[in-house]
Amino acid sequence: MKRETVSQKHKGGKLIRMFAYSASRCFRRFLVCRLFFPALIVSLLAGCGSPGINLNSAAYNPKIAVEAYLYPGNTVSQIRLMRNFPIGDSINQAGLYLTPSGNNVSASINGVQLSFDPQTSTYYDNQMLVEYNKPYNLEVFATIDGVKLHTTSTTVTPQKGFSVLSKDLGDFIYGDSVDIRYLPSPGTGFYAFSIVPDTATTKNFIYSNALRSNLDSSKVANHLNELKFRYGTVDNINSYADVTYSFSVSDIDTWFYGTYTVVAYACDQNFKDYILTNPNVQEVDGNFHEPVETFQGDGIGVFGSAIADTVKFTVVR
Repeated sequence: MKRETVSQKHKGGKLIRMFAYSASRCFRRFLVCRLFFPALIVSLLAGCGSPGINLNSAAYNPKIAVEAYLYPGNTVSQIRLMRNFPIGDSINQAGLYLTPSGNNVSASINGVQLSFDPQTSTYYDNQMLVEYNKPYNLEVFATIDGVKLHTTSTTVTPQKGFSVLSKDLGDFIYGDSVDIRYLPSPGTGFYAFSIVPDTATTKNFIYSNALRSNLDSSKVANHLNELKFRYGTVDNINSYADVTYSFSVSDIDTWFYGTYTVVAYACDQNFKDYILTNPNVQEVDGNFHEPVETFQGDGIGVFGSAIADTVKFTVVR
């Protein structure tokens, strides 16, 4: 049977493009925005005028800040456990990460105790192979500022099925549309695409771009991360349809000549909620929303899962 191809603009789906970080960078941005959020009793000024948040009387409650992703077919790795800080305190790398020795940390997934790597300050288990379509429960105990804390969260990994159809798309002249064709995972309607050039400097920036051609090298240097890390998401697709879907990389995603690496993700609900509600808590009308939290107890952050696949292409002059 011939499989139909449906573009990112297909009926029933929604495309969102955003300024992107890698997963780790995105979470650091989340920490800056939300280090104190669970402690706040906020006053929101409704309407489209000048909404704001009153921080003067905010109390501090320590929280376990989690950055954890599981990928079917891989072992458990790169689980980061961090902490929040009171408003006004300086944040240092040494005190940011929670450790077994410094914070009496006990972390487990589905009852299996995780090991700690002091070189990377991450938790892992080399024996646990993550499976498709399976629930995983993360449980963490830790002591922060003398307070004993506990949190849990559960993710259900996507069903097997997602894959991109071509890993190397070849060369494209700047301005051409780069189409990434993929097969969805049954039951997964949300997909994210991280688009990052392998090299991004003022030397290979596309100064003749169609969107911001007034940038000089100093402005490019000042906005390098904004221009380098890009991503888009597709939501609400019919994952059970016998079709091939397509996501298009456009001018807004490619600011540099050279080779790009696109990591495509078929995301679980936790991954989706984090991407859509955590990095930016202010709406376009100026009002604020509370990010979706998937942790019980004393935790904040993300414990999600996804199927990941990688695509390469090159933008040439």
